[in-house]
Amino acid sequence: MKMHTLEVKQRTAGKANALRRDGFVPGIVYGPSIESTPIAIARKDLQVLFSEITRSSRINLSIAGENGAQEMDVFLKVVDYDPVTDEPKHVDFYHPDVGHPLKLHVPVKVTGEAPGLKAGGILNVLFNTVRVHGLPKDVPHLITIDVSDLDLGDSIYVRDVDFGDVEPMLPPERTLVTVIAPRGAEIEEEEVELEEVELEEGEEIEGEEGAAAEEGAEAAGEEETAAEGE
Repeated sequence: MKMHTLEVKQRTAGKANALRRDGFVPGIVYGPSIESTPIAIARKDLQVLFSEITRSSRINLSIAGENGAQEMDVFLKVVDYDPVTDEPKHVDFYHPDVGHPLKLHVPVKVTGEAPGLKAGGILNVLFNTVRVHGLPKDVPHLITIDVSDLDLGDSIYVRDVDFGDVEPMLPPERTLVTVIAPRGAEIEEEEVELEEVELEEGEEIEGEEGAAAEEGAEAAGEEETAAEGE
């Protein structure tokens, strides 16, 4: 798994607006085994990083400070965006304990072309991320699901996906991706079934009415015969 490196510098708390004017984004690094450290990231470096990672990517953070550079593995935790410019205003990075498992949402990436789509089906992705539990070094960058074998009505379940050394926090029978028939096709099928049922019921009713008519005719004939005999 590729590690992404981001070089930042340690900063003193405050003066965030001045940093932004100089082309930097203020941030912070924290975790259970380290003290919170304010940092400043070059905006252009952060934009490059965002184009290459997901929320579950491990990042090698190199922090330049007065006592030299310090490196640590981190995950992107929180990004605050400016509501007007949509530029990142502040970034939080989380440094986990190396030997302790954690829980993270991993993005789902669907690959391939499902044959069911050519038959008019609709690809329904039920989960854009899957929460997993495992050691930081084992958390995947993406969960890739190949739909090349899915026909109409087929599905891929949690149990069908290889999660490597992490454990998905969803039951094995949970559906992740499915190919469903178009709504119009479902309605047409239902109408055909209803017509068949109505036709069958109609035939049964006609049969009962015919039998009743025959019984009535026989009874009338018997009455006429009896009257003639009298």
